Formats: sequence, C-alpha cells, structure tokens
Amino acid sequence: MSDAQAFPYTVSINEPQTVALPLPQGVTVPKPSISSIAPTEITIGDDSTTLYVTGENFFADSVIVFAGQDEPTTLADGKLSTGINMDVWHGPGVVKVAVKNGPEVSNEVDFTFNEAPATRSKKGK
Repeated sequence: MSDAQAFPYTVSINEPQTVALPLPQGVTVPKPSISSIAPTEITIGDDSTTLYVTGENFFADSVIVFAGQDEPTTLADGKLSTGINMDVWHGPGVVKVAVKNGPEVSNEVDFTFNEAPATRSKKGK
C-alpha cells in the first residue's frame, strides 16, 4: 500500500463548501489552528466589516465558522476572511470563531459585539 496522500484532496464541489462524504482511505485532513483574528471586537451600530483569521493549515476549501454558522470564506495571502453583516446584530455579546477543514475544527476564538454608546445612532441617522 502506498503512503497516505497529502491534503488537500482535490474534489469538485458546489456551495456550501462542506461535504459529508467519507474521504478515501489514506487521506488525512490537517486540523486548522487560529493564532489571531482581526478585528477582535466591533460596536453595535458600526458599519459591516471584514473579519480576517490568521493561523495554520488553511486551504482554499477551509470555512470560517462564525457564531456557529458556516460563512462564505476567502483565502488570500495565507489568511482567511469573511464578512460580518452588522445589520443582523442587534445586541452586545460574545460569539465564537473557528475554522473547519472538512471534519477537522480549529480552536475557538472570541469575537465581541460591544454595546453602542447611548448617544450614538446607527450610520449617522
């Protein structure tokens, strides 16, 4: 038998980016690891922004999991990114950020939604 195949294992898939098929025997999926995210917090009422995730074992098919939801994810310059749509966040709180490579999931990192100051209105309204 030959040595284990290197990941990523090339498969053509459509959205969403997750696949529930078993991998061929001998294919191992490396576990991703988050070293940092930017930004780490945002204030309710701020404009939507892009979240950047830095770490190891990221691939074109890696998926950012934000607040328990798989998000559309882009890989560029070794970093992953996704958009944070501030129109869907209405209160302060902390959510978890992770990265998935198929069945392998990274460590979780906190992202904080801060309460808006009482005198602040959304987008200048």
